Amino acid sequence: LQLALENMTKSTELEDMYQDAASNVLVAICRHSWQVVAQHLETEFLTGVFPHRSRLYVMGVLASREELLNEEDRAHWEHLLAQMAVKSVQFLNTDVWSKELLWTLTKPSRTQQEQPLEKAFLFTYYGLILQAEENSTTVRTHLCGLLQTSHQWPKQREGIALTVGLAAARHLDDVWAVLDQFGRSTPIKWSLHSSSPKNSEDPRWKWASSTLLLAYGQMAAKAKIYVLPWVDNILARMIFYFRYSSWDETLKQSFLTAVLMLVGAISRSEGAHSYEFSQTSELLESLMVLLEKEPQESLCSTSRQQTFRIISSLCKLRPPIDMDRKSRLLSTCLRSVFALPQLDTLEKHTCLFLEPPNIQVWSPCCTLSPVGGGGGLLGRASGSVCLARG
Repeated sequence: LQLALENMTKSTELEDMYQDAASNVLVAICRHSWQVVAQHLETEFLTGVFPHRSRLYVMGVLASREELLNEEDRAHWEHLLAQMAVKSVQFLNTDVWSKELLWTLTKPSRTQQEQPLEKAFLFTYYGLILQAEENSTTVRTHLCGLLQTSHQWPKQREGIALTVGLAAARHLDDVWAVLDQFGRSTPIKWSLHSSSPKNSEDPRWKWASSTLLLAYGQMAAKAKIYVLPWVDNILARMIFYFRYSSWDETLKQSFLTAVLMLVGAISRSEGAHSYEFSQTSELLESLMVLLEKEPQESLCSTSRQQTFRIISSLCKLRPPIDMDRKSRLLSTCLRSVFALPQLDTLEKHTCLFLEPPNIQVWSPCCTLSPVGGGGGLLGRASGSVCLARG
């Protein structure tokens, strides 16, 4: 154990690989005595010196690999992590520590498509620290600084949103104010439909509105029992950024991911079925626009499935959808599915799939219920292939 701890921070010509190898020895020890490892890591984290990358890496492995800890140990580890976050609050006002934290979160990764374990953990840890902080000004200052960093890469946007969401678990009003302020800032205006193409194409800010969408989704997910009074305000912002941001696949997927998080939060809230939501009609209109934009030659469309799932959930909420909108909604959904290519055309392209779907079989996971029927306008739509052809 001591040998691994010593070599985790040793600089060699092998760069990170040597440190990761030593860190993995520590991970292996965790399988037999994770408490001992966690105790050493806690001591290192609370020295006042920003943790070395290799220690963040071990924490990232512990956080991401479910098989390392059983259910009881996992609960104890998460409790320990929360306590470490509380004890780390004091470092938020330490200039050197805070600057190194932000630098670590924003420095380019070797591959921007995959989030290094240490950075993924740090976004979570940062959110837990902000959650534990009692001073609203400190929370707002740190979130503003984080939102001013680059929004170019998908994992970076997801990480920022997660930190914001974790902070919102205790600071809903502060997080709302920060997101509102950022939404009015010049970079966001550039990322919306802009008369200045040069500015709107700045890669640091081009997808900033997607970060905001994900942040609102995480805010709803982490608010838990407090989410219902916020739903309409959050939905209104999501709809705004969806409608007025430059359309691309990134925006579409961020919107769907955010709305799914919000719908999930609503479904877990007691009293949701007796709550009156004012923005569901506007959301349904946006979802119909999204369905109409889906390429009709696509057989396996994750976006189409996600949209059906959202619509199905919205149909269970109050107030009920009026008959005219319900009819248009059903028509849009049916056209989205029935406009797929003919079966003989699809059969020629099944070779493109690693596991070709059986296109002759009606998928029970994507049944369309009649207008006014039980279970909402749409049935479940979460299967691997949603093809509504008889």
